[in-house]
Amino acid sequence: MENNIRKLTSSLVEYYEIPLEYIMKLGSKSFKYKDETSKEYFLKVSPFNTSEKYKFLESLGVDNIIYPHLNKENEYLTKQKGNSYYLMDFYKQNNIISEVKAQNMLNELNRLHNTTVIKRQLSSRLARPKFEEITKELDYKFKIIENYVRSIEYEDLNVFSMPILGNYQYILDAKKELVMLQKRIINFVKAKEKVEYVYVHNRPSLDHLLNIKGINYLVSAENGKIGISSLDLAKFYLENEDLDIDFEELIVNNILKNQSPFYYDYFRFLVLYILIKKIVISSEKYLTAQSFINVSDSIKKYFSTFLDHNKNVSNQDES
Repeated sequence: MENNIRKLTSSLVEYYEIPLEYIMKLGSKSFKYKDETSKEYFLKVSPFNTSEKYKFLESLGVDNIIYPHLNKENEYLTKQKGNSYYLMDFYKQNNIISEVKAQNMLNELNRLHNTTVIKRQLSSRLARPKFEEITKELDYKFKIIENYVRSIEYEDLNVFSMPILGNYQYILDAKKELVMLQKRIINFVKAKEKVEYVYVHNRPSLDHLLNIKGINYLVSAENGKIGISSLDLAKFYLENEDLDIDFEELIVNNILKNQSPFYYDYFRFLVLYILIKKIVISSEKYLTAQSFINVSDSIKKYFSTFLDHNKNVSNQDES
């Protein structure tokens, strides 16, 4: 570890012509440095395609993300001695109420999506393999859950088996909903509907929003990819579902109401898909019981918050 830090530190002088001193490790791949004037910098080890992503966003005029410093080779990413990393200013943040920060995060995600829109036709050739993979994954997970529940049905009730058996019905409700939503999404694909592909941030946690002199910016944009905005919205919701926020008003009415029903159905599908993936089946029953409780609570929130606004539209399409 120390040897790797020394390599990074020496290359900073070479590629950025700034004598920097290592301060501390912030995460598994991130570090803090300072220069001779005590100005602080943030260094993050990042994948090789990071520079291309930032150049792509720059070419589209995206101005609500923090861009890394360009090195002497005019690249956002520095590749040297087996390492690839970027350097940017380190910004200290004041504490902001989580509900306010969540609203700000959603606003900036929406700006990012609107600035990077590419209209494309849904392709069954591209969508089929992905949905086959998801279907197999869900079938396998539901089978494991079903077998586990059956195994404890024959045991005496105890403090761990009771919440598992009592909450299994909500997982079955999610399964039924997933099947329905997947059929609708497949119908959209078959109809070759045109949808908006955007640059999705892909890691919309509140930690990835900075406020600099009253202006909000997204960070860690290198984790993003071209996709459908519903993915960011689903991850954003699950990151913040415990906050005191009217998510139906914030997400459904403000963002999805004027779009094709596809986006809302895909959003709901992704929320449930991610939740089911979170379920832990362990030999330690207390872990499984807690997982069933947590995921079931989230499923109940989902059904009470996100009504099936597209039901009538779907029924008309199928008739």
